[in-house]
Amino acid sequence: MRNHQPLRAALRKSSDILHRWLGFSVGAIFVIGGLTGTMLAFYVEIEHRLYPHMQTPSPRALPSSYEAVYQRLAQLPVNPPGQHWRMEIPPYGGVITSRYDAPGQAVRMVSLDPLTLEVLRDARWGRTFFTWIYDLHMNFEFGPPGKVAMGVLALFMVGMLVFGAGNWLLAPGTWRSKFSFSPNANSAKLNYDIHKLSGGLTLPLLLLVAGTGAMINLPNQVRPLLGLLSPLKPTELPPNPAPAPGATRLTVDEALRLGEQVIPGSRAVWIHVPTSPNSVYDLRLRQPNAPLTRFPKTHVFLDQYTGKVVAVNNSRADGLGDWILDWIVPLHDGKAFGMAGRIIVMLLGLVPAVLFLTGFLRWNQKRIGRETGARRRKELAAQ
Repeated sequence: MRNHQPLRAALRKSSDILHRWLGFSVGAIFVIGGLTGTMLAFYVEIEHRLYPHMQTPSPRALPSSYEAVYQRLAQLPVNPPGQHWRMEIPPYGGVITSRYDAPGQAVRMVSLDPLTLEVLRDARWGRTFFTWIYDLHMNFEFGPPGKVAMGVLALFMVGMLVFGAGNWLLAPGTWRSKFSFSPNANSAKLNYDIHKLSGGLTLPLLLLVAGTGAMINLPNQVRPLLGLLSPLKPTELPPNPAPAPGATRLTVDEALRLGEQVIPGSRAVWIHVPTSPNSVYDLRLRQPNAPLTRFPKTHVFLDQYTGKVVAVNNSRADGLGDWILDWIVPLHDGKAFGMAGRIIVMLLGLVPAVLFLTGFLRWNQKRIGRETGARRRKELAAQ
């Protein structure tokens, strides 16, 4: 039988070196990504319970009409004018949040009381705590270039995890010894056991989170690849048909009623209100059991004057490429597995910090051991 021990030892040594240096570099970024991911796991619920701008005397109240909500938003001074408002339709009533998108500017976020239409908060994206944490998580506060960089670093994180697994699995010993834990061992052995088990037991989930994070941050690279599997839905809004002379825009409430009829059983969660003659109503609909709850992938586009359907992007009819795109975010943040998945992702965000700390301690312990051994050999040689 051929002896594979030299090859195995060489592979383990290479895995150890690559894992160590990736751990010292991208490992620190992984820690920040994990901790910010933990903070974001339940940020919506935290805001609703703790933030003053999400508190109203009637937490489940509905507005008299969503057209009235839009008209209140339209009264706010905007710069530059002519861009569109996206209104969120709360599933259980309560505070209504809306976003104003303008090229070259941070998204403006406005929260309104559903009954009085009083402005409860008017803030820019990145200037509130959780939006700042979100940008730190996504792009390290460096904007689009940082988003691409974080996507590439996430791929290196995948490599770091794979090489760490190789270093662990290629080590001599039985499977039982690889999963052993010795709480009464010396500090070096205890630290090693915590490091190997923290990484080994969470490895599939860490690979999933890092891999989907890379896909989220590198859409220009991922979309063409997925497009090879099936044609992808367009990302641009379709144009609105030419209006008849004297035509006026349908109210937001009419658009919501007509849009939800297109796909029975669906519910509108966001609506993009057209602000130019050639733009359409864009209703974002959530269907039962859809993987994404707050930002679902089903869109219905309506002629703003007649209410006729201009186009439908139904996530239930997606090809394989779009199906994968639909599941990337819910797999990344755990929502694909409901509340249990979100809790797991929240706890999983702490693991990179444990791995980084125990990895550093193990490297330092081995460094001290090497220096002590070299000193003793030198002392013996001098005798």
